[in-house]
Amino acid sequence: MQINFRKLCTSSALAVLILQSANLIAAEGEFYLAPGFQWMNFDDEWHLDEGTGYFFGLGYDFTDQWSAEFNIADSDPEDPNGDDHDVDLWKLDVLYGLNTRIGPLQPFLVTGLGNANIAGGDESLWNYGGGFRWDFSDRVSIRTALRNFHIQGRDLEDNEVGIETALIFRFGGARRPAATPAPAVAESRAPAAAPEPDADGDGVPDSRDACPDTPRNYAVDSRGCPIPVEEVARVELDVLFEFDRAEVRAPYFPEIQEVADFMNQYPDVIVELEGHTDSVGTESYNLDLSQRRADAVRQVLIDRYNIQASRISATGYGESQPVASNETPAGREQNRRVITVIIKTLQNYRPR
Repeated sequence: MQINFRKLCTSSALAVLILQSANLIAAEGEFYLAPGFQWMNFDDEWHLDEGTGYFFGLGYDFTDQWSAEFNIADSDPEDPNGDDHDVDLWKLDVLYGLNTRIGPLQPFLVTGLGNANIAGGDESLWNYGGGFRWDFSDRVSIRTALRNFHIQGRDLEDNEVGIETALIFRFGGARRPAATPAPAVAESRAPAAAPEPDADGDGVPDSRDACPDTPRNYAVDSRGCPIPVEEVARVELDVLFEFDRAEVRAPYFPEIQEVADFMNQYPDVIVELEGHTDSVGTESYNLDLSQRRADAVRQVLIDRYNIQASRISATGYGESQPVASNETPAGREQNRRVITVIIKTLQNYRPR
């Protein structure tokens, strides 16, 4: 196998540096492995038939759309005389998932640089293409892509075409800061610690106050959040989400504004948002996805309509409360939703 080792070492070091840096800075990132098979159709200049072989990639998901991947591939096409020729390929790719879905499939684009040994010649190349990814769960996916390989120094119409299919196995995840060790117990003669800050004066320290801007006349629980007394209304929002997404789309802002207008009209009312999903994916993944959907609607009420954060709670219920059958696309779409429960709180409960 004749490979340009200087280029290989340089690009390998660059790939490792990018992946290690990403593990420190990407809050949503995680590594993945990508073993698979590749078919290539060679340009007439090489005098080679079609070839099928394997490839293996190590990648990093910066976000749910951007990824970087270093991979190697090997195939053994035959020439017209029936003799096998070893074709070795390595490259560093960047993949971008488009912000749309076709059923369970997410289309993506890919491009990258690398090096190939074809018919004994060591060549630098550029590749580009696109394909589809199907997520079986938050850890396992299958990916198929059509690529066009262009050898440096050749005419643009002289290209090799490849089709690859890979299984994606994700592992690891974003690093979390280590827990801060508990401080040593002070000696009996040490001065008493100063009381913890309590900005909203509800009796719950800011360090464990989940609702730091609670109105002064609300009763609060141990987390510093208003205590609900009775349910006065239930409103179902027609806020539906795309498959495996938690972004609130603009056409649903008027629905959310109706809830905001109601809350502005009745300042003694708080709301609970309930997030839900369809049954595609694991239960744990769907529970997290439903929480992110409820949080996304909550953030629209806060940022866009200036509702106090302490008046809105959000809870995800995953796939446990479907309103339609998960056996059909239309039913699954109805289950990807957020609803609200409007409840009243006690007024003038805490003396000031």
